Amino acid sequence: MFERYHDVLTHLPEYSKNVFRKGYFAWLWKQCQGWGAFSYALLAFNFTLQIISLIQSFGQTPIASLLSFIGGNLSVACVLGISNRSGIQGWAGAISALAIASTGFMAGNYATAWEQIGYLIFLDLFCILDPKWNDDIQVEKFESVLEWVKYIIFFLVTWGIVYWLFSMTNDPRVFLDSLNLAMAITGSLLELNRKREQYFVWTISSVFTIALWTQTMLQGDGNFALIFSYSIFFLNDMYAFFSKRGWFRLEERV
Repeated sequence: MFERYHDVLTHLPEYSKNVFRKGYFAWLWKQCQGWGAFSYALLAFNFTLQIISLIQSFGQTPIASLLSFIGGNLSVACVLGISNRSGIQGWAGAISALAIASTGFMAGNYATAWEQIGYLIFLDLFCILDPKWNDDIQVEKFESVLEWVKYIIFFLVTWGIVYWLFSMTNDPRVFLDSLNLAMAITGSLLELNRKREQYFVWTISSVFTIALWTQTMLQGDGNFALIFSYSIFFLNDMYAFFSKRGWFRLEERV
């Protein structure tokens, strides 16, 4: 389960040389090409929604609105990149994580904030460095029931630890917040290992996060921007499940 972490950390000096190498930015731009038409449509649709949200909320909370705009657009680019097996997802995820985490802390939505910090440290940075996420990304799938059992146990243990930690804070949504964060951590591990089963976790997580941010907004914090983004995430999850280019249909990238 944790082989990719060990590999990257063991070869950190070697793998670090692949970042900002000659032609690196041209390579990143090429990673944004060749996606499915549905992905580009989602990207454009989300950008339009983010513009509307920015205009509506900028007057009241300018800094939070700008951060939400940046995070909302780049987070969608990140998940679309994942579905299209594109190396751009590492950088898009890292920058969006910083923006969304800042918005989460400002809104008092600590679960989402720490979720994004977790993505940054345990997923985005490793995907940027991991050669298996930088060249002809290959999909893997569970080969036995034992793999399901291992990840379910990992999820339950993680949820227990996060619930215990959150219960010692003034978080008003301990159950939902801890559940959402545990799913995010489990999904991140599945993604780093390029397991297609990650999309079962991402789909459930998208639904819970939409509910979480809707509740946050109704309490007077946050805005529509991140609700829009996570709704796009859900549609993207469906793309990964059912598209001919998705993770459940292809054994190698096209």
